[in-house]
Formats: sequence, structure tokens, C-alpha cells
Amino acid sequence: MSVTDRPKHYQILLAELKRRQVFKVAAVYGAVAFALMQAVDIAFPRFGLPDWTVTFVVALLAVGLPIAVVLAWALEMTPEGVRKTDPAASGELEAIVAQPPGRRWPAGLFALAGIALLALGGWWVYRDAGGADVSGPPPGRSIAVLPFANMSGDPANEYFSDGITDDIITHLSKLADLKVISRTSVMRFKETDTSLRQIAAELGVATILEGGVQRSGDRVRINAQLIDAATDEHLWAEQYNRRLTDVFEIQTDVALKIAGALQARLSPEERGRVERRPTENLEAYNLYLRGRYFWNQRTPEGLQAAIDYFEQALEIDADYALAWVGLADSYSISGNWGYLSPEETHDRAKSAALKALEIDETLGEAHIALAQILGGYEWELEGAQTAYLSGIALSPGYATGHQWYGTLLSALGRDDEAVRELERALELDPLSLIINQSLGSSLRTAGEHERAVAQLQKARQLDPDFAGPYQELGFAYEDVGAFEDAIDAYQRALELSEELIGIGELGHVYGAMGRTEDALEMLRELEEQATTRYVSPIEFAMIHAGLGETDLAFERIERSLEEGDATLLWRLETPGLAELRPDPRFAELERKLGLRE
Repeated sequence: MSVTDRPKHYQILLAELKRRQVFKVAAVYGAVAFALMQAVDIAFPRFGLPDWTVTFVVALLAVGLPIAVVLAWALEMTPEGVRKTDPAASGELEAIVAQPPGRRWPAGLFALAGIALLALGGWWVYRDAGGADVSGPPPGRSIAVLPFANMSGDPANEYFSDGITDDIITHLSKLADLKVISRTSVMRFKETDTSLRQIAAELGVATILEGGVQRSGDRVRINAQLIDAATDEHLWAEQYNRRLTDVFEIQTDVALKIAGALQARLSPEERGRVERRPTENLEAYNLYLRGRYFWNQRTPEGLQAAIDYFEQALEIDADYALAWVGLADSYSISGNWGYLSPEETHDRAKSAALKALEIDETLGEAHIALAQILGGYEWELEGAQTAYLSGIALSPGYATGHQWYGTLLSALGRDDEAVRELERALELDPLSLIINQSLGSSLRTAGEHERAVAQLQKARQLDPDFAGPYQELGFAYEDVGAFEDAIDAYQRALELSEELIGIGELGHVYGAMGRTEDALEMLRELEEQATTRYVSPIEFAMIHAGLGETDLAFERIERSLEEGDATLLWRLETPGLAELRPDPRFAELERKLGLRE
């Protein structure tokens, strides 16, 4: 053999790798590792194992490849067992090199395929982990928990079955890898004949959880089944017949089993939050459920009843963090909706939210309750943003958190972010009247008039007797000078409202149209109402602005500022106050509110 025909060094090395079956080992290892990764990705979440166990297996398989290659080079299997690989016989490597191209290196191609399979398996396992997914979890990991049926035969236990539904939703909402529809939307399907497939389509989910609760003495029976809405296939089902003291373990088990059935990943922190018992006292829990039942009514009477029940629960268990959150939210909403004055609500709401955080700083709802107070009552806008983001990170499926944060962003002029946040809230609670209204309001503030009107019309269609959308439609019509349409909308809001919605707005548009006597009549109506209940100074300011009484309008605004009026921030972009913007005092007002910082 001439010097030019002699095999090159890299050819000799490749031939040696083939002789020692290194290529074959790499190919087999890659194929087996790929199959194992698929099995781990499917099985581990079903058993509720944390994410780190999946990562450990993937890392072990990746580290194992070079070890397998080294062992294949150094050792060989023989009939006598494993032994050190013998050196190549004379001319053996040259013979491999001399093989025809079709037979020479197929093992090398198989090895590359094996390594590619190993890499593909790793990509598959972590395909969702490349950063925050603003669109939410995959469609298959979406669920609506329908109201559990009260099977006790006693209507007085309705609050208990509703409470079980709420608590399961709350547990699931802590998991970032699940899309969970909020209470407001699912309650619309209580005792409905609508098919599961129709419900799933309307709510935008792939799966439905339904069940029933029977309470008798100190026993509780809960049955639950998870159903694929497209196929009616039962993905999981369980019946619990336990003592009432086991109700928290049942809720935790249901949440974890659902997460496993939907292959949702749970971090150790998320699992810890799901497993945490809210209270050790069943009577306190019972009172808390009654409080939430009335809180969800959002009426003046309902919120006062909620406050009473939350306070009774806290008398029994002062460390019941969720009851403190309920108390904070009840006072906060009462102030935001004008049921109570800032003096009656602010301090009580804030102290309750802080107490909840002192007890459990991992409670997302507590951070969000505090954020609402910081933003609405104190105008600590940076602190409010931080608290909202903390709360949303801890309870990513809490629609109210996204809604309230979006409303704050809208007040800050961050219109695109506000709309995105409110769209996320609507995705989680598509049939919520207030979230549909809030999105319409944010679109109006962003200058998207047509989209705003369409969104507000949708909110109105959900419940024609809900006053809020009519008020916002009035703002939208007034923005473009459609005063008669605005008057119709405001009058309808006033007819339906328990919070005087429409009086200040009507007075403003009457003044702007030159209907002075009608505007003054609205002013007198407010003054009369103020003798028996709290009326926000902003209501008066709007009418004075419409009448061109700018000094009087700013006097009322200053009073609102001094009182800590929770409605002031979001009212700045309404027609009744926005027309005051050219006045230098408006810029000073924005500075005091932190909007100029």
C-alpha cells in the first residue's frame, strides 16, 4: 500500500469507534432516553411529583450519555462476561476503512440520530419553559368548576356547597399551569340544562369538573368527576365520605388529582400553597363561607352581612388569613362603590389586609387586597403595582387581581398594558359583568371608541338590569358629543342603581348642553341625598364642571382628595373631570396623586 493510499488518522479513529460499537451504544442510548423522557413527562405530573424530579431524570439521562460512550470504548461484552476491549488485530481497522461507502459508516449515522433523539426529548420536556407565556396555559389545561349541587335537601346548606365550589376554584387558581374559570362565570350555569360541550365552548375550556355535596351532622359526602367536554370521557372521578373535619384534605386532594389528570406542572411552592389548611376551626370556616356567599352579592346589604360573618369567624380564629382578606375586600368594595365613606372603610380595609399578610405572606389574595387599598385610597401607585404583581404571581388564576391591576394601569395611562391585563381577566371570567364593563372602560380611556361601545353593549346584554355598563356607555357617548344618547344611558343607570350612579353624570351633561335648570335640579338631588348617606364630592364636582363653575369644581375635588375618596383616581378620565385638564390645577392634582412622577 502506497503512502497516498494509507488511511488517514480520522478514518482510523472512526473505524475504531465502530469496532468498539460506540456508535451503536450512542444510538440505542438516545432512543431509550427519548422514550424515558416521554414517560416521565406524562407520568410524573399524574402522581403529583414536583418539577425538580423531572429535571433530575433529564439531567441524569444527559450525564449518562458520555458515561455510556466511555464504557463502550473501554469495555466489551463477551460470552465470558464484561471485559476490557482488546486492541484491534493487524489490518482490522484498514479493512473497515476499505468497506464500500454504503456499509462503512451507517452506525455513525445511527449514533447521530440517537443523540438527536436525546436532545429532542429534552426539548419536549421543557417546551413550555422558555419564559412567561402571556397567553396562559395550553388549551388542554383549562377547566371550569361547575357549581357543586347541594344534595342535602336543605336549602339552608346552599352556601356550603357554593363554598366548596369556591374553595376548589381558589386552590386551582394558584397553579400557573392551569387556566381556571372564576366563580362569577361558572355560577351562571348553576342548575342549568345546558350541555357540558356548550358550557365549555362558552367559557373557553377543554374540561369540566362537576359534582355534589351532601352534609349531614358532622359528616360530608362529596363526589366529583372531571370530564373531557369534547368527548364526554371521564378523566378522573372520586367519591369522598368523610368527617366534616376532613373537608380541607378533600379540597386539596381534588385539586392535586385534577392537576395530575391534566398533566399540569406544580412547583414545590405551589403544592405547599394548595396543601395549606386555612384554619383549624370548622365553625370559623363555616362563618367564612357564609361571609363569601354574601360578599359575592355586591349589594350594600350583602356586603354588610359579609362583614358581620367575617368578623364572627375572626372572633373564633384570629389567625384566619382568608377571613381577614374577606373583611378587607368587603370594606374596600363598600368604599369603591360609594356604599360607605372613606372614613368608614379605609383604615379598616388596610389593617385587615396587613393582618392577612402578617399571618400568610404567600396568600396572593391578601397582596391584591392591599394593592387595591394602596392604589384607590392612598394613591401609593408604585406600592400598589408591586403588590398587584406579587399577588398575581402567587394566584395567577385570580381574575379579580388582573381586573383591578388593569384598572390601575388604565388610570396611569398605560393603555396597552391595561387592555391586555383586562383581557386576561376576561379570559378567566368571561361572563363577569364588572370585568366586561372594566374592559370597555379601559378601551374608552385608550381612545378606542368603537371597540369600547361594542364591549359595553356586550356587558349590557349579559344583564340588562346591571347599572354599570350604562354609566360607561354614557361616558363613551359624551366623549364624542352624542349628548342625547349619553342622557338616555345615564338615566337608565340611575333607574337601576343603588349607588346614585347617574345623578352627577346627568347634571354634568345637562350643564354642558346649556340645560342649567336641569343641572341645578341634579345638584339639589345630591345635596338632599348627602343628608342621609355618603355622597362622593366628585359627584358635585362633575355638575359644577358642566355648569362652567370651575372654582367650585376644584373645591369639591380638593375635598375628595382630603377625604381619600376611592373613586377619585378612576374618575379623572371621565368627561365630567377630563374637561378640566387645561387648568393648571389639574396638573397639580395629578402630581398629588402620583400620576406625574
